[in-house]
Order: sequence, then structure tokens, then C-alpha cells
Amino acid sequence: MTRSNHPTLPAGRGARCLAVLARTREGAAERAQRSAGAAGWGRRTIRAARPTFFGLVCLVCAAMMLGAVTAADAQQVRKITFHEAVEIALAQNNALRRAENAGELDLIGVAEARADFLPDLSLSLSGSRPFESSADGSSVRAGLSAGMTLFNGFANTSNLRAARLEQEAGELDIERTRQTVVFDVITGYLALIEAQEQVRVREENLQAQEKQLESIDALVEGGERPISDRYQQQSSVASARLGLVEARRSLDLARVDLVQALQLDPTREYEFEIPPLPPAPAGQTPIGWEDVLARAFERRSDLQAQRSRVESASVGERVARSGRWPRISLSAGYGADYATRFDGSLFDQFDETWGGSVSLSLSLPLFDRFGTSHSVTRAKIATENQNIALQDLRQDVALQVRRAVLDRNAAAERLQAAQAQAFAAEKALEFTSQRYEAGVATLYEVTLARADFVAATSASVNARYNLLWQDRLLDYYKGDLDPSGELAKTS
Repeated sequence: MTRSNHPTLPAGRGARCLAVLARTREGAAERAQRSAGAAGWGRRTIRAARPTFFGLVCLVCAAMMLGAVTAADAQQVRKITFHEAVEIALAQNNALRRAENAGELDLIGVAEARADFLPDLSLSLSGSRPFESSADGSSVRAGLSAGMTLFNGFANTSNLRAARLEQEAGELDIERTRQTVVFDVITGYLALIEAQEQVRVREENLQAQEKQLESIDALVEGGERPISDRYQQQSSVASARLGLVEARRSLDLARVDLVQALQLDPTREYEFEIPPLPPAPAGQTPIGWEDVLARAFERRSDLQAQRSRVESASVGERVARSGRWPRISLSAGYGADYATRFDGSLFDQFDETWGGSVSLSLSLPLFDRFGTSHSVTRAKIATENQNIALQDLRQDVALQVRRAVLDRNAAAERLQAAQAQAFAAEKALEFTSQRYEAGVATLYEVTLARADFVAATSASVNARYNLLWQDRLLDYYKGDLDPSGELAKTS
């Protein structure tokens, strides 16, 4: 990042120092006027000079703080490798954090479903005191009670099964979100590398154009070429410089996009280290979409998560039907009483009145105002909706895979064509330059040949990284993207 040669003072301490300087100057002037009749000119000069010196000290301090801030900014350049970028994205991505929070809620749901199998236990203590004079005295009762559901129509077991299926679906959602985050980082890195390559192409073009201008200047000075060739070549140099400016701007934007993908602090400077990439393939056979689609149906974690939700919804139907079954529960209680109308202390009466009971209850639903029937109908509709969502997702996956396979095969063919075009354009430029030096070709022909070469080289760079990106996109659609893998496939 370029910085100004005349930095401004910080908005904090430096600004306060300037304010102090202004106030001291105003105070000095007022004191000088008030002491005009009581002291000589020399004394007023000394009094006015003291606050001015203090203000200069403040300016020096502000300059030192500014230098420290500038040095700190210069030291804030952070180098980030690809694997570090993946770790940062996985740690800071908000979508992944929301998915992990949802997973924590699913774990709580499983714990709650397990707790339904445990008994209830409670301790009670109650007392009463009458206000009528004719009533008996106060009383106290203490008791311990417990209750447990023995059978509720398999609702508790079904709820536990549904909670575990939801937990499984949540874990699969987290896995898919992690793959999405990693794919975004891969996309940003490949875009950054391509932008760097495009800058290299434009820099080499500018150097070649400037070298060509030097040769033409020598030919013009020797009277071998008209001066119009010099002006035309100067125009070509300016055009090459403009292309380099645009390429560097694209590179800066690629860095900004990667900073956004990693959710880094945008006020700091970062240097992204580029890992080694495999060489451009000489030729690849087309990929069939049938095998890729079959693997996607098997491996995609979002599909597996949706299947779990369909099963969880079907389990919800069994929970709804549990309302038609009888319910059996077991309860027990143990307690003691104390009353002031009886003789004996509190503990003596507790020892005498301790007692307990155990009860077993059976409840058979006869008519619940069609509540169970409505619950079953809602559960069936929920299951149907989940099945529809599964069908839509399978359709989307199939279309994604087929498009990705077609785009990947086209990218491979495009790379072969671009490499052949770049090779031919380079040879054409060499031949045309030789003809121009021999006085057979015109500068216009050389300019066209060089423009074709630059365009072909840029297209070759774009085709190479597009193929790398298509390969990673295909892995993402298949569900094979490994968060701990490399930037590009080696085979």
C-alpha cells in the first residue's frame, strides 16, 4: 500500500497537543497585555516564550507518536499460506459458526430425549398457620416424591430416535459447510494466482514494447524508418502500460476478495504465499457424468443430512400415534407431619408420622377431541415435505454435476486450444519482427502480431486456472473436497 509523504497527525494525542499549543499561545498573549504596565518588555518576552516552548515539545511528541504508528503499520504485514488461510476461514466463517451452534442445540435435544427415561424426584416442605382463634394450631409437612413413566406408547423411544437423527443431520450440515468454506478459499486463491500471472504477462509485454521502441528510435535516427513508426510505437507502449495498470488493479481486487472470504481485518496488510501448482496437463480424456453423479448421490453430505431429516420426520409420525396407546406410570412418596395441637417436638412427631406410598397408574385414552388424529396428519405432512425437499435436492445435485462435468471437459479442450494458439502467436510474432527488421513488414503488422500474442498468452493463463478451478468445483459437487487437502489436484 502506498503512503503519503506528508502524513497527518493522529486523531488522538497529536490533536490534543495542537489544542494545548493554541491555548497556551492565547494565554500568553493575554498575560502579556495584563502585565504591560508592571513589567518590562524583556520579562513579557520570557513569559510568552515559556508556553511556546511547551507547545514545541508537544509537537515533537506528536511526531514521535506518528513515527511509531507508521512503523507499527509497516510491521503489520502478515504472511498467510494456503493451509493457514483454510484454518482461518474455518475458524472465523460465520456460516460455519452458525452451523456449529445448531449442532450444539441438536446435542441438547438428544440429552433432553434421554432425560425423559429418568424418574422425577422432588422434595416438598409446606406449613400452615390459622388466623381464627378457634382453629387448631400450626402444622408442617415434609415429603419426598418420585415418579417415572413406564410406558407412553413408545413416544420417549421415538423422540430419542428422532433427536439422534437430527443430530446426525446437523453434523452432516457442518461437514458440508466446511467444504463450502474451503471451496471459497480455493476460489479466491486461484483467482489471486491467475491475477498475478496476468500481471506478469502485461509486464513482459510492456518490457517488449519499450525494447521495441528503443530499436525503432535507433532506426528513425538512422533514417531507415519514418518518424510515424516512433509515434505509433509510443502509442503501443502507452497502451501496454495501461493494460498493466488494469492487471494490477485486478490483482488488488483479488486480494481484497480473499481478505473478505477469510473475514480478516481490512485495515491490515496481508501477503498470501502461493503454493506450488501442478504443471498444465498436455491432454486429458473427457469425464463421463454418470459415475460422477453416482458418487455425488453417495458422498454428498447435504443429501445424507436430508435423508436423515426424512427419517426423523417419519419417526415423528410414531410419536404422534403414541397418543392412542395407554400410559403406565409409577409414583412413590414418603413424608411426615407436625402439628402444634399434638404433644411432642417437631422431630418427635416426624419420627412418629413418617410414612410412604407406592402407586401404579394406567391411563387409557378414550376421546381426546381428535387431538391425536390431527397430530398424525401434521406429522404425515411434515414427512411429505421433507421427501419433497429431498427430491428437489437430488435434482439440484444432478444438474450441478452434469453442468460441472460439461464445463470441466470444455475447460480442458479450451486449454489445449489456448496453448496451441499461444505457441502459434509467439512464432508469428517472431517471424513478423524479423520481417520488420529486414524492411519487408510494416510496424502495423508487428503491432497486430504482438497484440495477438498478448491476447493468446492471457487466454492461455485464464484457461489453465479455469481448468484447475473446474476440477475443484467438480470435487465440491461430488462431496470429495477435503478441507485438509491441497490447493489443486496433482493428477
